[in-house]
Amino acid sequence: MAAFVGALKKLSICLILWLNTLPFLQGGSDYYEFKYPFIKRASSFWASSSSFSSSNTDEASYDYIIVGGGTAGCPLAATLSQNFSVLVLERGGIPFSNVNVSFLSNFHIALADTSPTSPSQPFVSTDGVINARARVLGGGTCINAGFYTRANS
Repeated sequence: MAAFVGALKKLSICLILWLNTLPFLQGGSDYYEFKYPFIKRASSFWASSSSFSSSNTDEASYDYIIVGGGTAGCPLAATLSQNFSVLVLERGGIPFSNVNVSFLSNFHIALADTSPTSPSQPFVSTDGVINARARVLGGGTCINAGFYTRANS
């Protein structure tokens, strides 16, 4: 029995050490901007907002514009993009470059972060419950750590 417990401890330590190397394997935000060329920052669509003019003949047109790259927006955009041109507008960033989103052990940090660049935005619902609204590509599934709530009957 002692040998089994010792082997289990060694396996757990190896797993933890391996999981800690994942941020390095995932790369930084620059890596993902090259890996996913279809993801662009809104500021890249025109040089500056003050120099934007409606007489630009190179303006892109889209069949569908989806606001929100969350749990429903991303799959909907993927399905529609098979036959149509689609633009997804998401105010958040890419979740893979944020270790607070990528790892379950850090999810509480992402929920507690109230900075303008955090992947979650705290708000109080009308019944006084403190919640977190996602602002990251992938939506609430990226920040909720698998939790769900169900109303009383």
